Amino acid sequence: MTYQSIKWIVFTALALTVPAVFFLVMVVMFMPAVFFVAGIGYVIPKLFAAGSVGESMSFIVIMGVHALIYAALYYGLSVAIARALHLIRSQLARVIAVAAVCLGLGSVTLFPVYGAGGHGPTRWFTLVEFLTDVNKSYGTGSAQLVYGTAILLLSVFLFFKMRRGNRTQPGG
Repeated sequence: MTYQSIKWIVFTALALTVPAVFFLVMVVMFMPAVFFVAGIGYVIPKLFAAGSVGESMSFIVIMGVHALIYAALYYGLSVAIARALHLIRSQLARVIAVAAVCLGLGSVTLFPVYGAGGHGPTRWFTLVEFLTDVNKSYGTGSAQLVYGTAILLLSVFLFFKMRRGNRTQPGG
């Protein structure tokens, strides 16, 4: 397993599992960072609706700033973790270590660390409960669409990064 593949696998696991703080005036939400990008995608069509351009653009900027901050943070963490794991000489041990990191991040989803609050108290959920709430709010399949799209895009990205990393010479 190459350094590049470890880095991007850990980055993906962080973006899909770790609760990231979203702050918007009176609303504070704790959700996986992948929802920042999904939120931008959700609002883009509203840019073309009369009377909502300013509000939609503001929301896109706010979500974009959050996404960039967490992308930088997760990238830094994934670089540090990948460097540490890449020091493991045995390929099998390295794969097991990466799997352990991903399972550890995945275990975070079993705890009620995702939620939202605003004018009232914050309600806490496990990731499954949070995604169920997302489906109720935005329609059945919304959470699966967010995760499915993210996993598909990141898998394609990882495939091409790993494929490029396996080449021995440029152009070969």
